[in-house]
Formats: sequence, structure tokens, C-alpha cells
Amino acid sequence: MIKISTLILILSFCLPVTGLAQSPLKICVDNRYWYPFVYQEESRPAGMFVEMVREAFYRAKIPIEILAVPIKRCVNILGRTGKIDAAIGLPYTAKYNELLEYPADATEENSAWRLMQVDFNLVTPIASKFEFSGQLNDIPPPIRIPKAYTNIIHYFESQGIRVETSKEDESTFYKLIRDKEGSLITTSIMADRLGEATRFKNKFVVHPKPIASISYFLTFFSSSRSDPELRQTIWRQISALRDDYIFMLQLLSKY
Repeated sequence: MIKISTLILILSFCLPVTGLAQSPLKICVDNRYWYPFVYQEESRPAGMFVEMVREAFYRAKIPIEILAVPIKRCVNILGRTGKIDAAIGLPYTAKYNELLEYPADATEENSAWRLMQVDFNLVTPIASKFEFSGQLNDIPPPIRIPKAYTNIIHYFESQGIRVETSKEDESTFYKLIRDKEGSLITTSIMADRLGEATRFKNKFVVHPKPIASISYFLTFFSSSRSDPELRQTIWRQISALRDDYIFMLQLLSKY
């Protein structure tokens, strides 16, 4: 007669090995304030990108842990040493592509697997009579851009145009209103939000023609914990979320 303890041991070998699969994947997000996409709320990662990633993994029934750390430390140190499995909210760059796994269509204008497409617009003081025609060389200096917008900064510098970098969006608006000259580049959503703040309200103009429109992604580091099948599963879930009218409506209503 087989002892109960022996039977349990035999059955345990017959069950799927899920211990590793159920160990949460560790995902980093930049610890900067970039409302409404990524920021921290009571020391907890928050924002539209973060919520979309949480929901995508929840629907795929894969546990995760999201950590807010400087993005350079995440990519160059934690990711390379296998301490982080993925990163939230990165645009495609040739440099990042050497270190991270992007969707196959990441270089296309509107990737099917992106988290979101973000428009960047030009802002000038309310008294300025400047009208943006699409020519970057005509933009009034100084051109203020948050240093986190590396793609936008490189875009201007590649055209031989100097820019002034700031820590975050709000400081670029403060300098624009204070100096009453020059311009800044920000997201259309941030411009709308700060336009409602008392100290900025009715003090600047947002030019409707975007400077650029950039796809932002959930990217993965190469590891056995984030194999190609898992990546594609999550990218499909993200795509489905963007097409989920109810989910996106509820998400946008929070911000």
C-alpha cells in the first residue's frame, strides 16, 4: 500500500512546474514625473502607461512587479544584469534597440503593438504673433525641451538647431511665461493640463500642427523569463486594450 506522503510526492512530480512561471516578472518604469503617462502616486508607479501594462499582464494571467527607477539605471545596469525583465514607456531608438526587444514594427509610424502614440506640440507666449508653418528653423529661440524627451532633442540637434533643456515640463512653462519670449515643446495632453493651472492659464498658445508624433512601447530584455511567445502575448494584449473602447474611455476619464 502506497503511503499518503509517497503519493503526494509522486503527484507533485506529475503537476506542471509553475513555480518559476508564477514568480513575478520585474518591470521598471522611469521615476520621473511625466503626467499622465508615468509618475508616482504615494510612492507607487502610476499613469496611463503603467495601468495599461498592469491590465495587459492581468488579462494574460502573468504576475508582475513594477518598480520606479531612473530609466538609464534600469536599461544600462539592472536590465543587463538580469534584475529587470522589461521596461515601460520607451520610444524606439537605435541605442535602445541594441539592449531591448521591441515589436517587429517598432520603426513604423504607427506601430500596432505600441502602448500609445504621443503628439508633441509647439507652445509660445500668448503675446507672440508667431505662427508655426512646420519649419523648425523658424521656431523662436530659446526652444525649451524637457531633457527626458531625448528623441525630440536629437531631432532638433540633427537639424543643427540648439535647444535649452529643463528637468520637466512645468519648468519649461515657468520659464516661457517668466521671460515672455521663445518657445517650448511639450505633449498635447500636458499643454491642456497646465493650461488649466491658474499661474499658466491664458498665458500661452498651443500650435495645432505637431512637431512630432512618437510611439511608446513596453520593451523586454532578452531572458528565459520573457521569451518571444510571452512578449508577443503581452503586445497582443496591449493592442487589444487600445481597441477596447470601454477600457480606454475609463482610463482617459481618470486623467
